[in-house]
Amino acid sequence: MSRIAIRAAVATALLAAGLVPALAADTGSGSSPTTHTDHPASQTPTTWDLDDLYASPAAWQSAYDQTQQRIDTLSRFSGHLTDSADALAKALNTISDVQKSVARLSVYAGLAADQDLRDSHAQERRNKADRLAAQFGEATGYVRPELVAMDQDKLKSWSHETVLADYQYMLMQIMKAAPHTLSRQTESALAALSPVNGQNDTFSLLSNADIQWPKIKIDGKERTIDQAGYTKWRSNPNREVRKRVFKAFWSKYNQYESTFGSLLDQTVLQHVIDARLHHYDSALAAATAANDIPTSVYHQLVASVNDNLDTLHRYLKLRARMLGVKQLHYYDIYPPLVKSDRAFTIDEARSLVRRATRPLGAHYEQLLDKATNSPWTSVYPSPGKSSGAYMNGAAYDVHPYVLMNFNDDYESVSTYAHEWGHGVHTMLADERQPFATADYPIFTAEVASTTNEQLLVHYMIEHAKTDEAKLFYIGQALEQLRGTFFRQAQFAEFELAIHQAVQKGEPLSGARLTRMYGDILDKYYGTQDGITQIDPADDIEWAYIPHFYYDFYVYQYATSITAAHYFASHIEQGDAKVRKAYLHALSEGGADSGYTILKNAGVDLATAAPYQALMAYMNGLMDQANAILDKQTDNHEKDAG
Repeated sequence: MSRIAIRAAVATALLAAGLVPALAADTGSGSSPTTHTDHPASQTPTTWDLDDLYASPAAWQSAYDQTQQRIDTLSRFSGHLTDSADALAKALNTISDVQKSVARLSVYAGLAADQDLRDSHAQERRNKADRLAAQFGEATGYVRPELVAMDQDKLKSWSHETVLADYQYMLMQIMKAAPHTLSRQTESALAALSPVNGQNDTFSLLSNADIQWPKIKIDGKERTIDQAGYTKWRSNPNREVRKRVFKAFWSKYNQYESTFGSLLDQTVLQHVIDARLHHYDSALAAATAANDIPTSVYHQLVASVNDNLDTLHRYLKLRARMLGVKQLHYYDIYPPLVKSDRAFTIDEARSLVRRATRPLGAHYEQLLDKATNSPWTSVYPSPGKSSGAYMNGAAYDVHPYVLMNFNDDYESVSTYAHEWGHGVHTMLADERQPFATADYPIFTAEVASTTNEQLLVHYMIEHAKTDEAKLFYIGQALEQLRGTFFRQAQFAEFELAIHQAVQKGEPLSGARLTRMYGDILDKYYGTQDGITQIDPADDIEWAYIPHFYYDFYVYQYATSITAAHYFASHIEQGDAKVRKAYLHALSEGGADSGYTILKNAGVDLATAAPYQALMAYMNGLMDQANAILDKQTDNHEKDAG
C-alpha cells in the first residue's frame, strides 16, 4: 500500500474511533505557524513550519499543476509494462516519482488545513489534494491487472533483476495475490460498487448526526450524553454520575439496535462475499492477506487471550480494591485508579521522552533530538485547530510532522512519546529505504509508538518519588494493557465470530449481535464469577465500535503492544542484540511483511511466547501495586491502633 493510502487508512479508522483527526490540509495564509499566548515560552518548538514542504500556497499550486500534468502522461505505459524488465522498471520509477509528489502535496494541504479548520481556502486545498490522489489511483489502475495477466514465471524472474530491486516485495505480493485477482473488468466493477457497498458512512451519520442524544444533570448543569459526552463523563470520579451516564448512553443505542444490526450485517456479508469472489477460504484470510499477515497470528492472539483471562480478572479485582468498591460494575472501568494533579510543560515532556528512550542508543537519540528541537510539532490547542494527535510522515524527501493538543498532563507526555515513536520510525525507514519500500504497515507502525510509551511509563515508575506517584504510573500501564490488549482482543474475537456466522449462512440481527457480544463481554469481565456486574443494556456496546466496519483491523493494536513489551523490556535491560534487531526492524519500513519483519527481530506473534511474556509483565505490575497497597493498609492500621 502506498504511503498516502496507509496514512489515510490509519487516520480514517482512528478518526471514526474518536482518537485522531482527519488527515491534514492547509491554511489560506500559507505556512505561518499558529501562535499561542496562553502558554509560557519554552525551549522546545511548539509550532510547525511548513516551508520545508512548500514556501507558499502559490508554490504548492505550481507543484500541483505540474504533478497533475505528469499524472495525465502515465497512461503511456499501459500495454508496455510486460515488454521487458527495463520497461517495467522505467514505468514503476516514473509512477513512483509522481506518487511521491502527490504525497508531498497531500501532506502540505492536510497539515496546513488542520492549523485552522475554519479556513475555507485551506479546506478547498485539501479537497484538491484528495482529488489529485484519486486521479493518480485511476491513472495507474492498469498496473496490477497487467502484471497479474502476464506469465508469472517471467515476472518472478524479472523481480530478481537489479533494475527492479526496489519493487521486489511489491512484485512478490502481486504474484501471491494473482490467484485471487479477478479480470480487470470484474475488479473495476467491484471497485465501482465499493462506495455504495460500504456502510461506514451510514454508521457514522447515524452515530454522530441523527440520534437525538439524552441530557442528564451533572454538577447542576445539563450535559448532553453523546459520543463526546460519554467519553468525557464515563470516567467521572462520582460513581453515581458514571452509572447515570452509562444508563442514558446505552439506552439510546438500544433504541437503534435493529438499525445498527442491519448495517453491521451488511458490512460483514460484503466482506464474506468479497472473500469468496476472490477465492479465499474466509473473510479473515482475505483481510490478513492484504497485509501479508498469516491467519495464525489472529488465531493465536485470541487463543492466548482466552488462556490468560485470569490475569484480566486479577486486574479487575485490583481495580475494585483501588477504587474502594466491594462490587465492580462495568461503569467502573474508566475512572483512573489513582488521581494525579501533576502538570507537565512541553519542555519537561521532551526531556522525559529523551531520557526514557535513551536505551535505544545514540542514533535514535540523535534523530529524536533533531525532530523535537525542530519546528516539526504543533503542540498546543488553538481556535479552529484540529483535535486529537497524529504523525504524518508521508513527505519522503522532507521529514515527519506531529500534531498534538498538549494539555499539560501525563497523557499528553505519553502522546508526545507515542507520536514521535512514529516520527523516528519514519526517519529510520526513510534513511535506509527507497520511496517504494519506505512506508510501513500498521502491523509495525504501532509497535514503534507503543514501545516508546512502554519505555516512558517504565521510566516514570522507576523514578517515582512517592508510593502514590508510583501507583499512578503503574495504573497507567495496567489500564493501557486492559484497553489496548484485552479490549482490542475482545473486539477481535467478536469480529471473528460474526464473520464465521455469516460464512455459515446465518444472518445477524441486532438482537443476535447483542447476545453474541454480551457472551464475550461476560467471559472477559468474569460476570459468572461475580468479578464484574454488567447491566444487560450495556451489551449493545458493539453498536458503538467503529472498528467492526474496517475488516479485521483492530487486532493489530493487541499484537503491537505485545511486540512493544518484548522490545522495551529487553532493551531496558541492556540487551544490545535486541536493540540492534529492533532498530533494524524499524529501518526496514515496508520492505517485507510486518509479521516477517517482527519475526526476524525476535518476536513471532504466531506463537504463544510473546503473549505469555506480556501477561507475566502485567502480573508483575499488579504485584508491585498490591505490595504498595498492603503497606499503606498496614500503616493505616498502625496509626489507628
